[in-house]
Amino acid sequence: MKRKIISYASALFFLAVFNCKRDKPDPECRDASCCNPFAYEYVEYLVDEPVALTGPPYYAYHAFQFSRKFPSKSDGRYLTDLASICEKSFHKLSGFPLSYGKNNDSNAFPYRVSGKLLDWKGEKAVHLPILTLYIDKIEKIN
Repeated sequence: MKRKIISYASALFFLAVFNCKRDKPDPECRDASCCNPFAYEYVEYLVDEPVALTGPPYYAYHAFQFSRKFPSKSDGRYLTDLASICEKSFHKLSGFPLSYGKNNDSNAFPYRVSGKLLDWKGEKAVHLPILTLYIDKIEKIN
C-alpha cells in the first residue's frame, strides 16, 4: 500500500514538473515568444501601418521607418519611429526592395505592415525604446 501511494505521488510530481504545455509559445506573442522572450517584452499589435524599409548597405541592420512614433501608449517622451525586424520574420521580406536609403529622404512609405511590436527589456543607455517588429503581414501599397 505504501509503495502504491509513493508511486502515485511520484507520478503526480513528475506530471506537475514536466508539463508539456508550459513551454509552448503564446500564439498571441504576449510573452514575446515569437522573437526572444528573454530579451523582449510585448508592447502592442500594429495593423496596416505605413512603413519604409531600410537595411544594408545603408544601415547595419534591416529596420522599418514608421510614418508616426511608437509605442502608442506612451507619456510622450518614450517614443521612436524606427524598429528593427525580428530574425524569425526575415523570410517575409523577400521580394521587397529597400525604400529608405542613405540620404534619409524617403518621401513615401511604400509598404504596409502588420505585426507584433516588442521592446528591449534590458539595460538602455538612453531613455528611448529599442523596438523590434515580428512581421505577420507585409504588402506593397499601390
